[in-house]
Amino acid sequence: MFTNILALRPKGSDWLFSVKTFAASVLALFIALAFDLDRPVWAMATVYIVAHPLSGVLASKALYRVIGTIFGAVAAIVLVPNLVDAPVLLSLSLALWVGGCLYLSRLDRTPKSYLFMLAGYTAAIVGFPCVTDPGTIFDTAIARVQEISLGIICATVVSHVVFPRHVGPVIAARIDGWMADVAKLATLSFDVNSEADKLYRDRARIAADIGELHGLAVHLGYEKSRFSGRTRQLQALQSAIAALLPVLYAVHDRITALTEYCGQIPDALQVILDDVAAHLAMEQHDGARTRALHLRITTYGEAFANPSDWAGLLQLNLCSRLHRLLNFHADCCLIWDGLRAGSVPAEVVDRWRDSARDQALHRDHGVAFRSGLTAVIATLLVCGFWILTAWPSGATAAMMAAVGASIMSFLDNPVPALKGFIRYTAMAIVVVVIYSLAILPGIDGFALLVMAFAPYFLLLGVLMTSPQTYGFGLAMLVNVVMILNVDTAYSSDFATLLDSGIASLAGFAVAALVTAFVRSVTVDDSIRRLVIVNWRDISAIARGTLKLPRMVMIRRLLDRQGLILPRLALAPDYRDTLMRAMPEVSIAASLHDLHRFKVLADRRIATKIDVVLRNIARHFDNRRRDFLAIPDPMILDEVDNILREVVADASSPGRDKLLIPLIALRRTLSKKGAPILGHPAEKAFVADLPPLMGETA
Repeated sequence: MFTNILALRPKGSDWLFSVKTFAASVLALFIALAFDLDRPVWAMATVYIVAHPLSGVLASKALYRVIGTIFGAVAAIVLVPNLVDAPVLLSLSLALWVGGCLYLSRLDRTPKSYLFMLAGYTAAIVGFPCVTDPGTIFDTAIARVQEISLGIICATVVSHVVFPRHVGPVIAARIDGWMADVAKLATLSFDVNSEADKLYRDRARIAADIGELHGLAVHLGYEKSRFSGRTRQLQALQSAIAALLPVLYAVHDRITALTEYCGQIPDALQVILDDVAAHLAMEQHDGARTRALHLRITTYGEAFANPSDWAGLLQLNLCSRLHRLLNFHADCCLIWDGLRAGSVPAEVVDRWRDSARDQALHRDHGVAFRSGLTAVIATLLVCGFWILTAWPSGATAAMMAAVGASIMSFLDNPVPALKGFIRYTAMAIVVVVIYSLAILPGIDGFALLVMAFAPYFLLLGVLMTSPQTYGFGLAMLVNVVMILNVDTAYSSDFATLLDSGIASLAGFAVAALVTAFVRSVTVDDSIRRLVIVNWRDISAIARGTLKLPRMVMIRRLLDRQGLILPRLALAPDYRDTLMRAMPEVSIAASLHDLHRFKVLADRRIATKIDVVLRNIARHFDNRRRDFLAIPDPMILDEVDNILREVVADASSPGRDKLLIPLIALRRTLSKKGAPILGHPAEKAFVADLPPLMGETA
């Protein structure tokens, strides 16, 4: 940590953030002291808890913190007076409330998650200290809501009035960068000689960036900027950019296959590819140029309306992907140009409405449940010790156990962060002792108090601007504020101060211990879970049991890739797994299309497609049990068999629609060789494959 601190080179904006946050905290403390609130330090600490350089992010956190605090206070008011005579039942009720709220928080990937978390541990913060005097529960709850609301109001006002930094311009800069990245990726994808690692890294980075755009866009409704109220349009843009990734993968794959099969790309096709790449790289969208390119691709593809060889099929599929690429890119440009102009065509946004739904985001119920269970067990353990020993500071330990189990739950393995928080709390106690015994006794008046706080708070505030030092800065600030417990008159009870500090450490220690046994997962396990859930969804798509719109399905698969990417730095062994993830998105899309279009085929071909779909589903089920399982070669043979029959049936009305996903599926199943077309199958079709490894008949 100290290495990170020494390496930090704060910019002017970092110092401005620190000054603004300190000013807001001092303002909150002054007002709280002036109105003689019960615990003024809650107002001061809240400012630092909700602080963020971007005003929109702060406002959304602030709003949901207030609502969550109110819900938590109400829960404490209901539970404590009614169950105070049954301490075990009260402890269980509060623990279940904290755990249940944390479960809901971990399922939500919007600012609303903050509401559920706050509702959970606020009940512990309000409820446990009132166990010995339940008659004060209402007053305590009102006081906490007042103090926290005061801190939030001060932080929000200062952030929005004093040199505000809005989310909108940050999003605009990111989108401009991502659109440029997409154009570069297109250029690489159109080049058969492009380095595979480079393509993988660029695809993975854009997939991760899409998730970042989602995280920023949800805050737009909480600030005034030119993009305020445009969250829906930005989510549509996010979906359109996501849709480009599998299409660009497919284009590169077909170009590679065509080159391997024919030796080179036909000159006429190469000219079209060069023009499409140049079009995608243009800074301004040209609708007329887009339409002209569509016409040229259609004209070129007419020569392959009845393909009889693999080269023709590949070119037919490539033309289809190019049409889709131009359409998706045009929508990206129309949405982005419309956002900057203040008017986005409604029909374009509507096309992406389904894929912007919450269904398109990954939710891990297993991790959410274990997070909630961790909070329940940690809180109950401390409460049990408190009941058995009648520890005077047991309330502090219990509420800190609830807080500790909650605040780091978003991490794969919260234990290192909790250990760090414990160390920082111990260090904060040392700072509190210095302030309490050496500095505050000589303070006379609020102005001198501010001057005494300023050096420490301004320096630590700067550390909150860096992800590497944020946790240290926040812990050292909030713990000092809370343990020091500044009030209208100075009082120094060293024994009480020390006991409170020890109780805080004990609560966090229990939370860390329980987390290590119940909640903690390795990065490897987290990646495996995400990959296996993708395979589960692909299996369900093949079986026809996952009824999702096509783009919702693709967004969900890509969303998981975006979640995997940041973890790969700590788990490089899974790099090859992620490289296979994009082809798996293509498989999922092909399976979805086969389900849609098989009704256009005759009954015999439709039956064969059903068999292939079942066998692919069984393969992905098997991969969930055997991580390294490979497809049965018979599946590839049967796909080739269906391809031959569809190619031979030139009169079928659904022929072209079936050929597109079949070609894509064939390429994702095998990158080597080519199907033999133009004559009947030499062997009979296998109705169903035998049971796979680990599967019962």
